[in-house]
Amino acid sequence: MNRIRAAREAQGWSQDQLARQAGVASRTVHAIEKGKNCRQATKRKVLSALGVPWELRDEYFPRPIRVEPRRSDSQTAQTA
Repeated sequence: MNRIRAAREAQGWSQDQLARQAGVASRTVHAIEKGKNCRQATKRKVLSALGVPWELRDEYFPRPIRVEPRRSDSQTAQTA
């Protein structure tokens, strides 16, 4: 489960309630809980509303993992 969602539910809040507390749009909270990225300022607002210290941001907003595209066999043969 998404940590933001878990923290919101622990407060007993709906997405709309968290959005109001954080001063962001409800659709923003929905997107965050779906794993979408957001601005640093939005992260600060959401974490602050939930009472989560900024230092724990990476636990609540994990950084996306970059995956390199797979090379086809023909590309591998050309570089070898």
